[in-house]
Amino acid sequence: MIEINLKKLSGHDKSATVGKILVSENQRIKAGDILFNAESGKGNVKVKSEYDGTILKVLIKEGEEVKIGDAIFQIHGEKSSVNAENAKTEKKSSYSFGIAKPKKEDVQCDIAIIGGGPGGYVAAIRAAQLGAKVTLIEKDRLGGTCLNYGCIPTKSFVKSAHLLDEIKHAEQFGILVDEPKADMAKIVDRKDEVVSTLVGGIQYLLESWNIKYINGEARLEGEAIVVKNKKVDATIQAKNIILAVGSTAVKLNIPGADLEKVLTNKDILELKEIPESLTIIGGGIIGMEFAFIFNALGSQVTVIEYMDTTLCTLDDDIIEVIQLECDQRNIKYFCSAKAGSILETDSGKLITEFEKDEKRQYTIGDYVLMSVGRRANLDSVELEALNIELNERKNGIKVNNQMRTTNNKFYAIGDVTNIIQLAHVASHQGIVAVENILGQNIEMKYEAIPSAVFVSPEIGTVGISEKEASEKNLNIKIGKFPFAANGKALTLGSPEGFVKVIADSESDVILGAAVVGPNATDMIATFTFLIENQVTFDKLSHTVFAHPTTAESIHEALLSLKDGAIHFA
Repeated sequence: MIEINLKKLSGHDKSATVGKILVSENQRIKAGDILFNAESGKGNVKVKSEYDGTILKVLIKEGEEVKIGDAIFQIHGEKSSVNAENAKTEKKSSYSFGIAKPKKEDVQCDIAIIGGGPGGYVAAIRAAQLGAKVTLIEKDRLGGTCLNYGCIPTKSFVKSAHLLDEIKHAEQFGILVDEPKADMAKIVDRKDEVVSTLVGGIQYLLESWNIKYINGEARLEGEAIVVKNKKVDATIQAKNIILAVGSTAVKLNIPGADLEKVLTNKDILELKEIPESLTIIGGGIIGMEFAFIFNALGSQVTVIEYMDTTLCTLDDDIIEVIQLECDQRNIKYFCSAKAGSILETDSGKLITEFEKDEKRQYTIGDYVLMSVGRRANLDSVELEALNIELNERKNGIKVNNQMRTTNNKFYAIGDVTNIIQLAHVASHQGIVAVENILGQNIEMKYEAIPSAVFVSPEIGTVGISEKEASEKNLNIKIGKFPFAANGKALTLGSPEGFVKVIADSESDVILGAAVVGPNATDMIATFTFLIENQVTFDKLSHTVFAHPTTAESIHEALLSLKDGAIHFA
């Protein structure tokens, strides 16, 4: 009898929770077989056998905690000589006089995906689900910008900011607390832990679906993909290739833009201190999210926006709610303003010079966040040599609704297409691309793409806006219900905002919606379904919504399209 002990987990973890146990007593196993899955704070790992033999006893249970060194199985058998020999061979091939040699590989696959962000890794998983042999290449970290430097880490910051905000206003709920303060280093540590957990989850999923993952920078030689670095020297031949190479934050080409304290959205996520003052150039979605985050954490925030308003793509009534909130929170904003230069003082402060109303003005901050958009990574692949054309604006790869480029072997998804730069759009484009590669006739549709903005209060939009309807001369009707008339919103202390529904005047089909208020980014999903399925508001008039919930406001807004809301006149 041999007792198998737990030897290794993800990273430096010493303990983990037992997930699914994949073997049972009296079962024959071979070296390399997966015995069970374990999950820790740093990620997931498949625990594999080093032995050939028969399971005599399972010493662990699903859901219990195990530590390095714990006995996990008893078996009758022996350590695999093949496994030991492979380890020796691998060690010999990897080292020469202490210098690592890259592992040479020739890979054949059905689909190769360059880029492991929310478009790339989702496409890889979907392809594997449909039976394809898949290779995924990512030069940085799995999850791409969204998971590592965008959506997820910023929402971790948002949670910390909202929680601090709520504690500061706890007295209105009858809770007395001492003056709270934020610890930026701990906020960043929590963000890193959340990101690490999710990256580990993606790694686990790739392993579960037998997706070959190569960490390195891909280069196309002809139509073959080559990845060379200190660890790997791989040549990948694929029947089809998906380009999911993403985008990069843009900095304005103005004097001082290269100063150390001029940050991108990636840089600001690593700050270990809360700035006393922060200047943000760009009042779009990313810029305003950071404005509310750092204002809640205690920074004096000033926003400089080139357009006539912040969040300029949204309807005026939504912007009005957010700008009123900015005024109440003392977030300063200058619209129709053009940033001109950034200077650093002897004390390390940054002076941002900008022009507004034909006058030069100045604002001072400890840091400047440059939030003026993102540029598709078009230079990452030699597109012209591959006969891959750009779109009419020359700012993204040209694709059809099946995500195929002008080279039939290549597909492109996500930010590099510059159609809609949202993570969930990239993910669905990846699914559409894969399903078309594998013989399904699927088209990408953009009529019901939701957008979520994590300011205070939250904003969710989908479909046609009032602005778009006016520009297209559409004949519409609008239903609206304020959260000030919703019981749940009042109990939350969040009466700001409203639910708005836009419907076609003749057909009564719902064309668009906006929610600004509590739980808006979750509530918008209901409207996404309704618009996608071209539902008329009459069909929803007798739908029963739970009480008391903020979702009741959806029903009230729908009712207001016809005879009027029940709880608002």
